[in-house]
Amino acid sequence: MSETAASEAQQLMGLDTVRIKSPYMARNIVDKVKAQGQSYCQVLNETGELLWEVTRTNLKGSYDSRIMVKPMYEDCQKSKSGKPEWHPSPPYLIVECSVPKAMHGQNVYGVVEDMQTACENVRALLQQLMGIELPHTGNWTVQRVDWAESFQLPYQAVQEFFEGIYHVAFPRRKMQKYGNESIFVPGTTTTIKLYHKGPEFQKNDRKRLAWVLRNYFQENKPRDAAPDWAQRQAYRKVAAIQRLANNRLRAEVEVHAEKLDYDFGHKPKVREVTTDYLQAVFDKEIARLLREGRDGVKVVRSSLAVRDRLEARFSPELAGLLHGFWLGLATHGEDDMKTRSTRATFYRRRKQLVDAGVSWLATDMQLIERQGQMLPADFSPVRANARRCTSLVRERPAFDYRSGLLQLAA
Repeated sequence: MSETAASEAQQLMGLDTVRIKSPYMARNIVDKVKAQGQSYCQVLNETGELLWEVTRTNLKGSYDSRIMVKPMYEDCQKSKSGKPEWHPSPPYLIVECSVPKAMHGQNVYGVVEDMQTACENVRALLQQLMGIELPHTGNWTVQRVDWAESFQLPYQAVQEFFEGIYHVAFPRRKMQKYGNESIFVPGTTTTIKLYHKGPEFQKNDRKRLAWVLRNYFQENKPRDAAPDWAQRQAYRKVAAIQRLANNRLRAEVEVHAEKLDYDFGHKPKVREVTTDYLQAVFDKEIARLLREGRDGVKVVRSSLAVRDRLEARFSPELAGLLHGFWLGLATHGEDDMKTRSTRATFYRRRKQLVDAGVSWLATDMQLIERQGQMLPADFSPVRANARRCTSLVRERPAFDYRSGLLQLAA
């Protein structure tokens, strides 16, 4: 599917899930939100004491019903010992959602890039759905924000990518790997996710989106249409989005409150969290994971190209040692190589490889048994890579989120 010309381009990737906290609000407004939600509580039967209560308002009138609006009547503060403690406070709201899913029904393409614009769009949607007035989101506190980028690759090439980075490692974090589909690196400050968008969309969003579209078409069905017209229209459009997702590798960095608070020196407001800041965090975290350089410099990863690069930069003796070290990393992984050399030697040689633009991920040593390799030798999921998605798909009814086709009336 061809993409629009540069003059018509709009940034594809950017914000995904955000979690923001409102300023203190009037009790009658928060009570109205609570009345529209569901409460879960635990009560001590012997005394009737309410041990805890949680209320969530999961909105059904948006593209994505999983918008979480949580009314709060207590706030968390640190004690003198540094431990977080909850105390009664004026009421406020916690809002968490995937911005593109809430606004457009899917996050395969068409994501908003500016944080303040995105939060204002969510605020406008919440006001429409709940019938309340909410304060401008510029002064809301940011507790979590996800930045995502997508890269266009053939389906098989995405599978090869995950085969090739089987030995990837992240300092002081436990890696979670799921076959040839995804890698998950949780942490207290950030969480990194690399995954094949096609299987993820099939599992998590396809059925929900088909249901929304089927209802929409059913409500707007022509009088002379066949009985299954609405279902066929919905499935055709969802299948088109599925085909697009099948050729997308997605990289996400989830920025947690701990990192936001540390980087800004305080709990940042929506107006303070800029696109440049989020892109810088994304670049740094992906570079730490892949160790292939922030700016997507010309990276070599095949055995002969690595040998030539090392011989051009180092003495013959050192180039030979580094090439042997690279072979070990490519075939056995970092954990194994750490046990075969001293700590200082391991980190020194690994840094020399990174500085030389040499990668030990997705190499010909790892994919040597595959015939007809489709993964480009120069691919890396960094923003400077030429396969990064940067424009909207040409407007067609199946893809034009601005037409309101996916909208389900509140």
